[in-house]
Amino acid sequence: MTYLIEARTLTSQDTAVVRSCVPNAQLHAWLIGVYRELDRYLTDLGVRVCGPPFARCAGHGDVVDVEAGYPVPGPVPDKGRITASRLPGGRAAATVHHGSCTDLDPAERAVADWLTKRGLVAAGPPWDVYYTNLAAQPDDAVVRTDVVAPYRST
Repeated sequence: MTYLIEARTLTSQDTAVVRSCVPNAQLHAWLIGVYRELDRYLTDLGVRVCGPPFARCAGHGDVVDVEAGYPVPGPVPDKGRITASRLPGGRAAATVHHGSCTDLDPAERAVADWLTKRGLVAAGPPWDVYYTNLAAQPDDAVVRTDVVAPYRST
């Protein structure tokens, strides 16, 4: 698959998230559970999300450090494992991946190659934005995920 990479300028965004270290094989199920938990919490608070769910991941062998959540209009109070966070503003490279969200490696490599070819370096971990309900969509052919990588000049 060929990926079209675009440069974006992002505005920093408040988020409500859950962080954990999760085995790769359990990440998809963990994300579904976290989004349900956040949905209930934000609904109880009367907070409307400002966009689709996302996940920032940093892999370490068979496990991944993950921060998953929703953009929200302002900081939310912490409750249990739910905390306030922010997605950074600034320059970012992004691409759209169509297909299973468990097979994002080619899209992530395409973004990393785009940065390298332009002499740019990552400015923090990338994140994935899920435009398709991970729990409700059985057809991978209609799943859309954006891969977003903040960057800076060398």
